[in-house]
Amino acid sequence: MKTLFKIGEIAELFHLNIKTLRFYDEIDLVKPEVVDPDTGYRYYSTAQFEQLNTIRYLRELDVPLNEIREFLSNRETDKMEKILRTQIQQVEEKQRDLEIVKKKLNSRIRQINDAKTGNRNVAEIKRIPARRALLLKYSMQPDSDLEYPIRLLAKDIPKASVFLGKIGLSIDAANIDAGKFETYDYIFLLLDPDEDTVGAVKTAGKQPNTESVQLKGGRYAVIRFRGTHRDAEKNYKKLMRFIRKEGFEACGNSLEITLIDAGFTTDESQYVTEIQIPIRKQRNK
Repeated sequence: MKTLFKIGEIAELFHLNIKTLRFYDEIDLVKPEVVDPDTGYRYYSTAQFEQLNTIRYLRELDVPLNEIREFLSNRETDKMEKILRTQIQQVEEKQRDLEIVKKKLNSRIRQINDAKTGNRNVAEIKRIPARRALLLKYSMQPDSDLEYPIRLLAKDIPKASVFLGKIGLSIDAANIDAGKFETYDYIFLLLDPDEDTVGAVKTAGKQPNTESVQLKGGRYAVIRFRGTHRDAEKNYKKLMRFIRKEGFEACGNSLEITLIDAGFTTDESQYVTEIQIPIRKQRNK
């Protein structure tokens, strides 16, 4: 009966890479039973099969190598149970993270479909729920490069993934009242309801012009149009005429979001942008 096996045979038997077995030898996780002094060939014995099986099993469960080494040095049932319970916790955390990612992806898909099929060039009043956002005070023009302020805004948020459709520009309420729509005063990142805000608070503390804000819910005047921020000024004017005609007035900063832009397509004719302005009934002057 064969008792010693070459490293290539072991790799085949246990579905391991030869480089992996050599690495395990280097870190003293599992060393060959015999090393030929003349050729340097490694040989493993059947007595090591159980050890190799355990390593492979635990690695498939994503157990770190240092924990596997510790277990193999002193095998105990309680230790194995603890390892398995720890891995269950990690799996559950990954499941929660994946569920959040799934929700974000579904949200983006709904947003894309809505942007493709919704009304355009039509001013209307909508009720929009409260939202959370990270806001950076940063003056810019419609044709400014947004990459740098975006990085400033989001650099400390570890899980602000799927940014598409969440970055926007804003004009201060005072400038809206004055009819000044050619310059933006803020850039913002909308946070998903289940997104961790620890990073947002951390960023707000590091960046002097950044803050985590709660955008109030309520009535908004909204207009959606084909184009980007460069095409926004005339739509602001159109939206403000609509607001006054309907007996309302603006009562806060605007929110301008490119729903479909270069992040989605290279065809600029498909770009879609939406302007939202919070409104209230006109007060008697």
